[in-house]
Amino acid sequence: MENNYLSLVCIGCVWLVASCNVSTSRKQTDLVPKDSVGQLSGREMPVQEVPMLLLNKLGELYGDNLPGVAGFSVESKNCPDFIGGIYINDRDTLVIQIKGDSATVRQRLEKELQSKEFIVEPCQTYTQKDLFAINDKLVERWRALENTSVMRNVTGAGVGTHDIEIHLIVNTPEKRREFREQVMDSPAFRFTGVETPVENMTVGVNDTLGVAIRPEYTVYSTESDSVKFILYNRSGKIIHCGERHFITYEDAGGVWRELPINGNFVDIGYWVADDDYREFTAFLYPKIHSNPPGRYRFFYEVTVGDHREGARLKMMAEFRLSDNKKELEQATKTPLPVF
Repeated sequence: MENNYLSLVCIGCVWLVASCNVSTSRKQTDLVPKDSVGQLSGREMPVQEVPMLLLNKLGELYGDNLPGVAGFSVESKNCPDFIGGIYINDRDTLVIQIKGDSATVRQRLEKELQSKEFIVEPCQTYTQKDLFAINDKLVERWRALENTSVMRNVTGAGVGTHDIEIHLIVNTPEKRREFREQVMDSPAFRFTGVETPVENMTVGVNDTLGVAIRPEYTVYSTESDSVKFILYNRSGKIIHCGERHFITYEDAGGVWRELPINGNFVDIGYWVADDDYREFTAFLYPKIHSNPPGRYRFFYEVTVGDHREGARLKMMAEFRLSDNKKELEQATKTPLPVF
């Protein structure tokens, strides 16, 4: 099941999300009365509607929303001290993290909400309130260091139910230690991302149906920050495309692996008219991970003609990275495709 998001904060280009991604445990389930009956309405409601109605009710009781705005957040100034967090679990049940005597608090909430359709979760190591406080400090550090190498390895951070997830482009022990030492350290941090580049044997085409893709140069330095590509359209139709792409490289054993990059893309739609072209740039992140000399492949999906029913093509442009100074000096631009 997809996560249920209860709070969303944008910091620059990074989304810090309070997400509900923890499954219900048997202990939590046992806290729900077996004879619980929804009292919010006389009709039978879809299970997803019940927790949202309860959230709206909590907002009425303890929220500080503007008129016409429904819902509830633990960041509300009127949120009582005994509520430490709140989320919807993967069984579509509202879970309320409680500080203090959970039985007493449950009785109070049942009376105020006029419902038993929720779970009380005794506070564990961190409540969401605790995590938001830690996250505020992290945001300060993030802004102060956003242009540094250590932060270029970070693609996002999310405030969850019991921890703060930090996603790294390269998630090795060394990179995690670098973050903790140079940015911030906390037992609440949980790091995600790729530690070893995954195998990816995908292949595509570089010239078909009047559509061609080429790198600007066939060879780039292993220290290059980026590579420019050119998409040519001689198909007789409009081409639809976006920003999403990925890159693979051939390792020393001849296995193609996916190059770690920032996989967060803004879904902007572009179109390329017939007898026209589009240039775009892909970043290689040499300051985050070393890129070995050898063969690389860039993949980019396009749709020819109608964006819903047209031919979908997986375009592939191959290029090389080199640390040979002489070879780099002799590099020439890629020839234009012949249609």
